[in-house]
Amino acid sequence: MAGRIFGLDSSYFNTSFTKRDTIPDIQKLLGQPSSKFPPVLFTRQEMDPTMSTVFGNWEPLAKAIRIVMFGKNSLDIVGWPRAKCNARKWGITSCTPGLLAWGWVTLIFILSSDTSFIKDGVGARSQLPYTAMFTAYKQLWVTLWEEPRIISICQKIDTHVWQSSTSNVAASEAEAEDFTSDLMRLALANAGCKDSDSPTINEDPAPPTISTSPTINN
Repeated sequence: MAGRIFGLDSSYFNTSFTKRDTIPDIQKLLGQPSSKFPPVLFTRQEMDPTMSTVFGNWEPLAKAIRIVMFGKNSLDIVGWPRAKCNARKWGITSCTPGLLAWGWVTLIFILSSDTSFIKDGVGARSQLPYTAMFTAYKQLWVTLWEEPRIISICQKIDTHVWQSSTSNVAASEAEAEDFTSDLMRLALANAGCKDSDSPTINEDPAPPTISTSPTINN
């Protein structure tokens, strides 16, 4: 699903593929090593030193959150699936600063060459400061929450993710399936968490609890 989120070859995101740091299209999104604010966060995926377009590239984030909330088939379904899904389980109906920050950190991790964290939440290979990223992104979302440009971005993300009220649900091809998505499993595995550690009802998610050597379990 990561290939679809970013519009890139899906084979780049196979767990057996370990050379994402050699792919020009991916490195363009990540920019300079160890940067807290890579180009992928910005409008047109171009780094803006003034930060005036930060979080402007909202589409990948909206797709990722929809997949986490409603499952990997949700990009092809209008509205809320009838099947069991994380949005219903957690009682979440809109995005929060913590969820948005967590989403971006997860996507940046998936773009990176990392398969684990080291001490203090730093990428073992990339040296990207994931914990510091989460803190900075959440603080920025909170600080700018009432700013018109951020309000517009959040409205676009909410519209894409939630699409409709619970009174207008869409059918799913797998109504009995637990839609805990591959993306969520990947993120939780690499944060050293279990499904039971997921955000609870109406909570603003905290940064993932990071162990010293979590591994991918696909």
